Amino acid sequence: MDDDENRVRLAKDGPPAGGATAAPARQGRADEAIVSGAAYAALALLGAAFGVVGSFAQNWTAGPVPVASIVLVALVFAMVRLAGHGMGGRLGATVPAAAWVIVAFLMSVRRAEGDLVVPGTVAGYVFIVGGMVAAVAGVMLVPASRAPGEWLLRGAPRTRD
Repeated sequence: MDDDENRVRLAKDGPPAGGATAAPARQGRADEAIVSGAAYAALALLGAAFGVVGSFAQNWTAGPVPVASIVLVALVFAMVRLAGHGMGGRLGATVPAAAWVIVAFLMSVRRAEGDLVVPGTVAGYVFIVGGMVAAVAGVMLVPASRAPGEWLLRGAPRTRD
């Protein structure tokens, strides 16, 4: 009879505060946060690595046409779009795009010794300007994780459980 009363009390009041069900829920959220943080870090490393490799490869041309720069711009767009789609929101697209932009910009700045990786040629401009446009377009084409205007119409954002 005592067991039936406990079940009825649990059905009415819910589980006790600080009980056995609270710790696994917190542990699950902590694990999810660690995995998400690692995924965003990996995307930032991917964007930075792509910026370094692309900066050194962008100057390959076929005659006057900067073929490598055009291909790299398309790859920047694909990287950003797929990262956002894989992470389920625009933040996932913004992280590798921002890392790429920072690295590509730093590679185009002349150092004190006169070294320059991305020169001011047609191929360099296509790579830098086209890549930035492709990164922004890729971020904007990723669907938002929430409905448009939800922050304004429904108050504070809700967390997903």
